[in-house]
Amino acid sequence: MMVYELTKLGYATSVVETGAAAIEAVANERFDVVMADIRLADMTGIELCWHLRTAQGLRHLYLILMIPGSMTDQFHELVEAGADEFLRKPLDWKWTAARLLAASRVVAMQRDLERLATTDALTGALNRRRFLERGDEEFNRSRRYGRPLSVVMLDIDHFKRVNDTYGHATGDEAIRSTVRACKESLRTSDVIGPPGWRGIRRRDAGNPAGQRLRRRPAPAPGRRRHAGPAGDRRRDVGDRQPGAELAERDRRRHRTPAGPR
Repeated sequence: MMVYELTKLGYATSVVETGAAAIEAVANERFDVVMADIRLADMTGIELCWHLRTAQGLRHLYLILMIPGSMTDQFHELVEAGADEFLRKPLDWKWTAARLLAASRVVAMQRDLERLATTDALTGALNRRRFLERGDEEFNRSRRYGRPLSVVMLDIDHFKRVNDTYGHATGDEAIRSTVRACKESLRTSDVIGPPGWRGIRRRDAGNPAGQRLRRRPAPAPGRRRHAGPAGDRRRDVGDRQPGAELAERDRRRHRTPAGPR
């Protein structure tokens, strides 16, 4: 009945039977709203809210608890545990539809805030803080499951010359066009870092992504071809976190006699 009503309202739904299954589903798939009964087979809805809120990270889940009509207290406890909303059973679907509409507005605003907090304004790539967080996540996943992890660093050749010759607006476009070329060459699961840290992370062995990027210079505004990804160097970094490895490579690059191009 509930799935039918939610589908009729235009929402895509996924149903699980236990709190543990809900926690696993949220960890593996992106949901905007979670509706849970106050009483579950393996835990209370309050406990589920606490677990989901603790693990959510930057992404805000809108949590709705369904409570019996006889409940007249615990409201503060529900909100304190992380619930954004509670609905009385049996559900009034006109009221539920209105509350879900309000939830969708909060979710849309939260998405905008998340995007502003995690992306580089110039290029749309991840900003430095979020890039390093994702790098640590991928590094730990790689170690946990025994999968290889590759890091590629890119340079825009003669970038200072571009700025000095054509101006900073063209230099900004050189950076944007390089990032666009990277996005077009990579999978959605690959992670592109911000200017200044020029990194791309992927989970495949080898570095086919790096080879694709080397073969594809970034397009330039008008007829000027001013930007292109440099080659990548590989070495075993052992247990070093990606952020530390990138910082060390950047230091070595700037210590060379010619310096960065």
